[in-house]
Amino acid sequence: MTRARAALLLTLLPFALAAIVLRAEGPLYVGGPPQSADFPNGNPGSVEGQAYRWVTTHTPFPLTYWTDQGSLGALSKSSADTLVSQAFQAWQDIPTANISFTKAGDLGADVTASNALAVQNALYDCSTLPGNPAGGIAKPRTIIYDDAAGSIMTELGEDPNSTLGFADTPCLESDGTYNFFTRGYAVLNGKFADTPSDQLNLKAVMIHEFGHMIGLDHSQINVDCLNSPCSDDELAGLPTMFPILVDGAAMSTPATDDIAGLSELYPDPSFNTTTGRITGHVFFSDGETPAQGYNVVVRQVDNPATMQDESEIIAVSNSSGALFTSDEGNVLVPVPGVTPNPFGSHDTTLIGTFDIPGLPPGDYTVEVEALDSTFVSGSGVGPIGSFLGFEFAMPGSCTTEFWNNAESATDLCDASTPIMVGAGTTVSHVDIILNGTGPRYDAYEDVP
Repeated sequence: MTRARAALLLTLLPFALAAIVLRAEGPLYVGGPPQSADFPNGNPGSVEGQAYRWVTTHTPFPLTYWTDQGSLGALSKSSADTLVSQAFQAWQDIPTANISFTKAGDLGADVTASNALAVQNALYDCSTLPGNPAGGIAKPRTIIYDDAAGSIMTELGEDPNSTLGFADTPCLESDGTYNFFTRGYAVLNGKFADTPSDQLNLKAVMIHEFGHMIGLDHSQINVDCLNSPCSDDELAGLPTMFPILVDGAAMSTPATDDIAGLSELYPDPSFNTTTGRITGHVFFSDGETPAQGYNVVVRQVDNPATMQDESEIIAVSNSSGALFTSDEGNVLVPVPGVTPNPFGSHDTTLIGTFDIPGLPPGDYTVEVEALDSTFVSGSGVGPIGSFLGFEFAMPGSCTTEFWNNAESATDLCDASTPIMVGAGTTVSHVDIILNGTGPRYDAYEDVP
């Protein structure tokens, strides 16, 4: 199966804030066609177009996890365990989602550079299911603590000076009704755990990586925070699942986008009665050919009676065509020697579609933008961004284009019409036609 584990990299932003590259409100993995030959161990395939998640009929809640016996760099085991518990609690506390966690115990031994590869291989050996991984160290949900030198990162092929951690969900399965995870793990680098500021960032990293372990992909909202200092409102709306950690304090609290994503995967009954959604398509200029792999952001219109900028705080995103496969029929992929991606539906009616849930009642604008060119491969957003590392650009004449009630291929880029969304309602057929993209595109093409 073609999968990239999610790595966290340390870089430096232009405005001198330490930034961590992490691994959309959309699902991390989506089922491909049934009877896929790419699934390991004779798995008959998945429910096409359905997101993978933890399913209580196979793994009862609360989800149990096990932590390493050693310390996390300068952090004692006890302190590291406390941060891990707080990170899981951040997801558990979301009121419109129904998921919970509890620590079941410790791993079978201290994971070090000398045994890390064997532990990782055991996690990916799905032949031992439904039992625990072989070897007696790894558990179904394994949290590994690296030392202050990042020795485990080095052993597993990561740069300890730039990779803060990574996560994955080995052994995906399907019972014909649900697509579900059976194992998950995260490796956390102890090299960046010295100061209180480091530890605050580390907590945000844990929340982010555990988000991947429970099925969340990356999100792109308030992307301008990459290039200039953010306002408090922009930081408040920056998703925890944003591919770059801009601010550890702000991103330790799940934003509206994160709340919507988790609630869509694990809905509490209140989710569908207290929030609404907007659905539609992104089309090229012919108004017929769907545009795959663009970022759609829905923002609540500002309320002049408050001092806050709701459009920066209450915002939810989705990649167009998030449920469709990344490479089937795309002339750019697969390349020779690359196994076709088994994930994502082959239902062509899903190309270019977006479905944005979890919207508190109010008025919203809808806009389309390109994915940032740095959000590719392990830092990808949506199915296209996570596959080969394309550099995205908005086609046509608009850098960002808004939906309006006179939508056409020649309207003003920033002309927007607010859409009223009520609790428990869906506003559908909100279709955006990109301006000036020229003649008809291939239905699978992501950029001109």
